[in-house]
Amino acid sequence: MSTEDAVRAFLHKKITRREFTERLRDIGVTAGAAYAFAETLSAGNWAVAADGTVQMPRALKPAEFKVVEAVAGRIMPATDTPGAIEAGSTDYIDIALANPYKSQLARYQHGIADLEKFCNATFGKSFAALDAHQQDEVLEQLDEGKIKDVADGRQFFEMVRRHVLEGFFCEPHYGGNKDMIGWKLVGFPGQQYGYPDPYINKKIDLPPVAFDGPPQKRA
Repeated sequence: MSTEDAVRAFLHKKITRREFTERLRDIGVTAGAAYAFAETLSAGNWAVAADGTVQMPRALKPAEFKVVEAVAGRIMPATDTPGAIEAGSTDYIDIALANPYKSQLARYQHGIADLEKFCNATFGKSFAALDAHQQDEVLEQLDEGKIKDVADGRQFFEMVRRHVLEGFFCEPHYGGNKDMIGWKLVGFPGQQYGYPDPYINKKIDLPPVAFDGPPQKRA
């Protein structure tokens, strides 16, 4: 299984997170595979300011952000390694919804409101206040389309899930993958400016390098 195949299998829930990371470690990310990996996890067209920073403002309200963060924490939980919360996946989503994913903001807001209505009616609490077991139970039902209170719940969950993973593995320039947590987890080298000959078709053991903004214009 190639690096790209492993990523796609995880995105489509054919393998678990642990299986995903183990397979990538077994494969070893080579210079050629690194490009395919980056292309597979591309977040799309971003609005970037002249100084290279992602434009603001953010889109989600504080209460909505908290719910999305709790969902992200169960989609990619922290285990012996950091999870989606530590990697800033929700920051990535929040920034994206204010810019390239702006058309999906209303879908997020309606989905969150429906999910909160269900959780409050069922548990008397917000989704973010539920324990991990209850959160997993709710998300499993949502993924299976069993929560009628959430319109198109399965599609909503899959959209959030994909965005959480994008935020976990994205270029840090876009607000997620803080401290390159996602890249370090799978051994992805990031923005290397070329590779010495010894790395051709061999596993890369270089520390990842992130994009630090576009080249500065000369005076």
